[in-house]
Amino acid sequence: MTDRKRRSGAVSATEFMAQLAKDKEYQRKRAAFDAGVQERAGVLRTAEQPIVAALRSVGAEIDSVWDLANTSEPYPAALPVLMEYLERGGYPDRVMESLGRALAVKPAVGYWGRLKALYLAPRNPGEEDGVAVALAACATEAQLNDLIVFLSLSERGESRIYFLRPILNVGGQRGHEIVDSLRSDPVFGKEARSLLSS
Repeated sequence: MTDRKRRSGAVSATEFMAQLAKDKEYQRKRAAFDAGVQERAGVLRTAEQPIVAALRSVGAEIDSVWDLANTSEPYPAALPVLMEYLERGGYPDRVMESLGRALAVKPAVGYWGRLKALYLAPRNPGEEDGVAVALAACATEAQLNDLIVFLSLSERGESRIYFLRPILNVGGQRGHEIVDSLRSDPVFGKEARSLLSS
């Protein structure tokens, strides 16, 4: 170590990692953290297995609901299954979120009324967030009024941010004016300014 480094107390990333590798307390905490992550992942995999099996039965070659949420391939036969399990509920937050996010495709607009009902009375935060993403992704001009009403539901918190982009995209001049009016809003302002500047 150079004199300068010794004086400033600076260490390189390599030196720091070497120190952590020797730190028994850090290694114990890291192992406990990693074990907790693995345990939570196992619980989620087990919880979603009935959904995965139902989706496979309609031709979806997946290992997790997230596989659908992360694909660009269409999966129309999976949509009724996703909707059924989303409405059934009772799954952990992350599984409920994955169901909603997997419904974030244009053809899901056929389930608008059912998705809207879930958004208005979510059973957990994961469901709320996932359903908001689905509603935002499938909205058309016909749903503009619903999107605008969703913005006023303060009890839905930050999940309402997802509705700004579709309001701007399908709302024409009215949508632009609504998003523009939210530039200084404490919840919507940052997103509104970003969307309007892009």
